[in-house]
Amino acid sequence: MKVDGDYTMNAPREQVFETLMSVGALTGCLPGCERFEDVGGGRYETTLKAGVAGVRGTFTGAVTLRDPVPPESYTLEMEGSFKGGHVRGVGHITLEDLGGGKTRVRYNGDAQISGALASVGQRLMQPAARMMANQFFKCMESKVGVRSAEG
Repeated sequence: MKVDGDYTMNAPREQVFETLMSVGALTGCLPGCERFEDVGGGRYETTLKAGVAGVRGTFTGAVTLRDPVPPESYTLEMEGSFKGGHVRGVGHITLEDLGGGKTRVRYNGDAQISGALASVGQRLMQPAARMMANQFFKCMESKVGVRSAEG
């Protein structure tokens, strides 16, 4: 399943990048996140509760943030399992300075899903993924403001 999109944040690119790399912000903004634990080397062990079209469950796995090029881009890899299935994916995040203190975050990636969640089909999965991405970035934008006020 391919997923792509963008989100414009009202914050400078450097602050957006720092927030997107922050464990605290990630933990607070990943939909259904119960655990996001740093295990070193840009790798995080995760537990998420999620559901799409009546298929609900707990996802356990790992997320790795690789190849950071501050404040421009990084790669995100994920792998994990849930009752009766498995997911593996890779995504690329790029940040574009739009001027005037605004940043466009572009994301694109590909995920392979097996099990009950795969049976839901790409027709339902893509809109659900896009909705979750928008929730995530909206939350992260609110964290940028908090980090700016604190910093």
